[in-house]
Amino acid sequence: MTGRPVPVREEIRALGAYRLAPEDAPPIRAKLDFNESPFDVPGEIRADVLARLAAKRWGRYPEFGAPRLKKAIAEAIGRRPEEIVVGNGSGEVILAAVSVFAGGRTLVLPTPTFSLYGQIAAIAAARVMDIPREGADFELAEEEFLEASARPGAVPLVCSPNNPTGGVVRSAFLDRLLDIAAVVLLDQAYVDFAPSADDALLSFGSRRNLVVFRTLSKAYAAAGFRIGYAVAPPALVVEIEKAVLPFSVDLAAEELAVAVLAHPEVARSQVARIVAERGRVAEALAAAGCAVATSSANFLFVRPPDGDAARVRRGLLDRGILVRDMTAAAPGRLRVSIGSRAENDLFLEALQEVL
Repeated sequence: MTGRPVPVREEIRALGAYRLAPEDAPPIRAKLDFNESPFDVPGEIRADVLARLAAKRWGRYPEFGAPRLKKAIAEAIGRRPEEIVVGNGSGEVILAAVSVFAGGRTLVLPTPTFSLYGQIAAIAAARVMDIPREGADFELAEEEFLEASARPGAVPLVCSPNNPTGGVVRSAFLDRLLDIAAVVLLDQAYVDFAPSADDALLSFGSRRNLVVFRTLSKAYAAAGFRIGYAVAPPALVVEIEKAVLPFSVDLAAEELAVAVLAHPEVARSQVARIVAERGRVAEALAAAGCAVATSSANFLFVRPPDGDAARVRRGLLDRGILVRDMTAAAPGRLRVSIGSRAENDLFLEALQEVL
């Protein structure tokens, strides 16, 4: 018996799933493809978290609304708990906000940008308007982006520092965007690596239409525990939280988040070392004839001398070095995460062999 076809929304059917295909490669010597921290949570913090977890009842749900976690985040960034939304990684919170503000409307994106935004838009039933970036550093086309964001039903989403290009938006541009858009979504997952960047949270004093997303995956080396959050005016927090599933931050993630936030000096030290390595690797790449976009993140956007990113990536993979081929977003470009000094040296040595 033939049943009726299962109804699937056309935008979902047309969407390519976000997945990682297994690859035929030798043992990996340097994993520089996912913008992860080369460091880990220190042993003493891990031991403290495990002891606290051992003392909890695992058969009970976490405390509803994660008030302890919200308080810890608020204290760490100088805001109030009622301005915080927490979730299972920043992706979940971005999906919630896009669903609330852009569902059935238009999400304006400066491309290339984080590929997950397209999937989020499709899930949230939002249309996407791409505004291509300009120049060798892939700078945001500010006037075109402002014009698009001023249209009725338009919701701008900007990543700063931008993944995968590494650039940041200027505070003057953000002010203009906040003036013309009903709501502005700003993803600052990599802001800890951009000490010279303007702190968007300072805009909260006078702005009621800004939503800022952040994560503990990068600077705090906690990617394995999926902890993300949004900072927004309380009236917007109420609406965003309607689209976040209850208990999305589990006991382990909450304990780890509270613990690492209590030791900001650890993250600051690790970030300083990554930023120093970013400069060293960028100089070495330029000396090798590569074009390197200016980056304020924990990765570099690189064009090999011959522009054949796929060939270079394959050659690196054959030598146990993982990087990302970004050809689909920007032809001829690779994104290379900044690893430990030893990992970066392995990458640079392998790259010389490939080139």
